[in-house]
Amino acid sequence: MLIPKVEFLDDIQATDDYQKQLKALYLTVSDNQYQTLTVLIDLNIYGTAVFDLLDCGIDLPFERIKRIHHSFSDDLALIKMSLDSSTGQRLLEQLLALALYENTNDISGYPHSRSVCLWLFDQPITETLTHSIYLIGQAYGIGTNKRRYLRYWDPRVLALSTYIWTAEQKLQIYQLRLPRIHYIDLNNTFTEIALPTPNEVYPSNTEVALKQLQPLPFRFSQQQWQVLIQTEWINMILRQLKGQVVITHRVYEIIISQALLIAQRKMSQQQAVKNIIKDLERMKGKGIVA
Repeated sequence: MLIPKVEFLDDIQATDDYQKQLKALYLTVSDNQYQTLTVLIDLNIYGTAVFDLLDCGIDLPFERIKRIHHSFSDDLALIKMSLDSSTGQRLLEQLLALALYENTNDISGYPHSRSVCLWLFDQPITETLTHSIYLIGQAYGIGTNKRRYLRYWDPRVLALSTYIWTAEQKLQIYQLRLPRIHYIDLNNTFTEIALPTPNEVYPSNTEVALKQLQPLPFRFSQQQWQVLIQTEWINMILRQLKGQVVITHRVYEIIISQALLIAQRKMSQQQAVKNIIKDLERMKGKGIVA
């Protein structure tokens, strides 16, 4: 995929959407007194040329993450910036512009991949962090210990995953010392994944329950796998809806329910699309969806 010109990012930075999200991002930094930001970049999109676009006139250091599996075409890297320096702030602003550019240009008929993936505050680049990112991309197949591999870091897949992960599975991520993960969602919004604490998942006998909590890789249910298998179709529908409606929790629920019927061979894709349109029109009539 051709890397965008710097001028394209300048155009994005002039939009109200960008200014709104930049304000929200800096408010998050200020409220939590974050000092650093680490961002996961997918090099499959533009290769290392993306760093020339982002580096703000410096030789931007990055650290590659080992491949999840030799058969899986992942190529991930981490970059870290200080948020109390002008260079770090400029890099943050360029990253936000690129993320919004990729999201804005991901339209029906012309899908656009994502290079800007996870945003992690105050997370130094360590072996523990890289191993954690490596682990979240793995799951055991049903009834087997054979591992399958997931492109969860793509914000579109990540957003879908947040709707199908159970509380225990979210806690598995939290236990990796990743209490806060942010990404840019389909509404061009800087979004935090809500990961529950141990006490929230296990209000009583917390310590005993935690000892019984299995570490990653995930063990997904059949229904979770059925949704994941339909990821491409779900994102195609979301791409068509983007800009017409706000992609809310309820919109995801409607689309996921239809995707499950397709996976279970109870519904054709054409009928599922008709059902989604009907449900959204009903919601719009009630003033639920803009």
